[in-house]
Amino acid sequence: MSRFLNSAQISTLQKNVTTSGTPVQLDALTIPEGASLTVKAKNGNTGSITIGGTSAQSLNSGTGFFRLLPNQSITVQVTDASAVWIDATVSGEGVEGIVEY
Repeated sequence: MSRFLNSAQISTLQKNVTTSGTPVQLDALTIPEGASLTVKAKNGNTGSITIGGTSAQSLNSGTGFFRLLPNQSITVQVTDASAVWIDATVSGEGVEGIVEY
């Protein structure tokens, strides 16, 4: 993986889970080669966000997820943000994401 100095551009995203227990896919956002997507649970969340590579993996009542507490983040190397699914333990809560390239 190469790293760019003085990145020329950033892209951001936000996504909320309308109903807890109903995972949602992040919107499409192409991630250039050498860049990563950082996904952060919103600071104002009161519950946790569960993340997975599929709807089933991210389901907050399942066992295949990665959990984020408010303001925690994870960086993933994917080619598109839509490869990430999230669920929330509290309806209406969500994540923010950023890519620099």
